[in-house]
Amino acid sequence: MRKSIALLLAAATLVLALAACADTPTDGTDQTTDAAAESEETLYLDNIPEDLKYEGEDIVILNRALAGWTWDEIAVPELNSEPVNDAMFNRNVAVADRLNLNIVSSPIEDPNENLPIETIKRVVKGGSDEYDLVAAAVYVTTPAALDGTFYDLTKLEYLDLDQGYWMQEYNQAMSYAGSQHTATGVIALSTYRFAFVTMFNKLEFDNKSVPYLYEAVANNEWTLDYQARLAKDFYRDTNGNNKKDEGDFFGFASCSGINTDAYWASCDIPIVEKDPDGNYQYVLDVGYFSDVMDKVLYLFYDCGGTYLFPVMTNNVEQDELRIMFSKGETAMMTIRLVAVEQPDIRNMETEYGIVPVPKYSEEQKTGGTMIHDQFTVFAVPVSAAKHKLEMIGAAMEVMASESQKLVKPAYYEIALKRKYMSDPVAWDMLDIIFSDIHIDPAVTYVVPMGCPHQKMRSIVAGKKNTVSSQCAKLGKSVDKCISRMQKKLEKLADS
Repeated sequence: MRKSIALLLAAATLVLALAACADTPTDGTDQTTDAAAESEETLYLDNIPEDLKYEGEDIVILNRALAGWTWDEIAVPELNSEPVNDAMFNRNVAVADRLNLNIVSSPIEDPNENLPIETIKRVVKGGSDEYDLVAAAVYVTTPAALDGTFYDLTKLEYLDLDQGYWMQEYNQAMSYAGSQHTATGVIALSTYRFAFVTMFNKLEFDNKSVPYLYEAVANNEWTLDYQARLAKDFYRDTNGNNKKDEGDFFGFASCSGINTDAYWASCDIPIVEKDPDGNYQYVLDVGYFSDVMDKVLYLFYDCGGTYLFPVMTNNVEQDELRIMFSKGETAMMTIRLVAVEQPDIRNMETEYGIVPVPKYSEEQKTGGTMIHDQFTVFAVPVSAAKHKLEMIGAAMEVMASESQKLVKPAYYEIALKRKYMSDPVAWDMLDIIFSDIHIDPAVTYVVPMGCPHQKMRSIVAGKKNTVSSQCAKLGKSVDKCISRMQKKLEKLADS
C-alpha cells in the first residue's frame, strides 16, 4: 500500500513551529531576536538551487517499514502531535514544497528484511521503473549493490555525499575507486535507533549506594571487568530456590545474538579496514580478540549475575530483554537505543540511565559505538527512469538536509533528551555514544565478506573461547572474499 504525502499548507506552518521548538533554549533566555535575524543563506543546509522545481512527479521509495524498527523512516500517514512523527511528516512536506514533487512510500511491513531487496531485484531484472529508490537493511542491500542492482550515487546531480548529514564513516567504508552505490545518514533514523547502548536502573543503583555508571565512564573505569563485578553484586536469589533462574533479580541481561556485536566497536576490534590505496584488507588481531572474548564469556556465564537470552525467531529476544528490564528484573542490559521508544520502557515507574557499551580495559584509548547491521541505507535501482535521475538526486539531498534540520532535532533533542529521558547527564552520554560510530566493512558487507563478525555470536552461543579454532583460517577466507568483492567493485567503477 502506498502512502502519498500531500502538500498541506497547514503542515508547512508546523515545519517552522517544530524547527523553532527544536531550537528553544533550556536556560530561560530569549533567542527570538536571533532567530528572527536568521539570514536567507542559512535557511537551507544544502546547496540545492532555490528555483529548482519539477512537475509534481512522484519519487516512489520501496522501503522496509517494520513496526518497532523502521516504521516511520520514510513516511507517516498524518500529524499526531508526537514530535518525531510530525517531524517526519513535515520533512516530506518541505521536500515537496521545495522541489514540487511528492515523496511516496511503498512500505513492506513483513519482518523478513530480505523482501525489499528481493523485490527490487525482480523489478530491475524485469526492467521496470516502478521504484525510484529503495531503503533497506544494509547487510542485505550491499550484496545486491555488488551485483550491479544499483546506480552509482556519485553520478547523481545535486547529491552531495560530502555534506555532514550523510554519514561520513559509512562513506569512507563503502566508497571504492570514486564510486559508491549506497548511502545513509540522518535521513535514516535507524542509524541512531540501532546503536547499541547500556541501560541501567537508577533505583537499583540508589538502593545499593552504587554510583551511577556515568561516573565510571567519566573516570575511564567503564570496562567489561567493572560490569562483571556489578552484575555479581546486584544479583539476588529472589525466589529463594538457591539457583539462578527466572524469577531472580539479575545484575545484567543480554542476548547471545546481535547484542554481542556491540563489543566489536566498544572494545575496538577492527576486522577489515582500508589501506592507504583504498583497498580492503583483513586486520583482525586474533590474540586480542581472544582476550576480549575471555572477558565477555566471564561476564555472560561465570560472573554469577547475568541472564542471557538465546536467539529467537524474528529477534523476539530483543522484546523479551526490554520487557525484563522494564519490569525491574535486571540492573543493566545491552540493547539498541530504539528500546526507549517502546511503551514498556516509556511507562517505567523507575528512572533509567544510558551509557556506552563497556570497553575492554582502562588502557584502551577509545571505545566506539556499533550500529546493528540492519540499519537502513538508500540506493537507486539501475532500472529507475533515466529522465528522473536528476530529480532523484535532488530529492535524496533535500530529504537528508531537511532530516538534519527537522527530524534530528525532534528525535535527538526533543524525544530522546526530553520526552523519553529525564536525566541531563544521560543526554551527555548520548553525545559520547554518537561521537565515535564504528563502521566496519566486514559488517556492512556481511555476506560478501563471509560473515566474519558473526564469529563472536557463535563463540558466545558455544559458551567457551574457541577463537583460535574458529579464526585459524579466517584470514585466508576473508582475503578470498575481499579479492572477489573488489573485482566486482572495480567492474562497477569502470562501468
